[in-house]
Amino acid sequence: MKREEVFNELMESLYESSRFIHQYESMPRKYGTEDELYMVEVHTLDLIGRYKKMTTSEIAAINNRTMSAASQMVEKLIKKDLAFKYRNPTNHRELIIELTEKGKIVYDYHKRLDEVEYDKHLDNLQEYAIEDFQLFIRISEMINRGMEKSVGG
Repeated sequence: MKREEVFNELMESLYESSRFIHQYESMPRKYGTEDELYMVEVHTLDLIGRYKKMTTSEIAAINNRTMSAASQMVEKLIKKDLAFKYRNPTNHRELIIELTEKGKIVYDYHKRLDEVEYDKHLDNLQEYAIEDFQLFIRISEMINRGMEKSVGG
């Protein structure tokens, strides 16, 4: 098989993975509370949980979203009692966002769920060495940089 054909096969495989990930992310789930949450909500909670305190602009920048989209997401999380915001005492123009106790439950549950899911995938990849994963990461990063340029990022 030619190099170009193998690369095309790789790209098709990545697109298929992307479709499965999108489908997986579109299904609401419960994460240790009664709330059904979408993956985008949980990943935003995960981000806030990792940093402990964040601003909407930091969330927007890290997620490559507009301020408006990040603000809407934060408001959803606040309405579900998963996060709260308050004025920064040293910069009154800035609002700080943190997790509520309920948000921390979701954060911890999601972390454990990811560990279980990732372990399943890792078990299926026993034949691959660390170097194989590192090569795949480098290739993915290069493709991602090219995609980022294509979408204007």
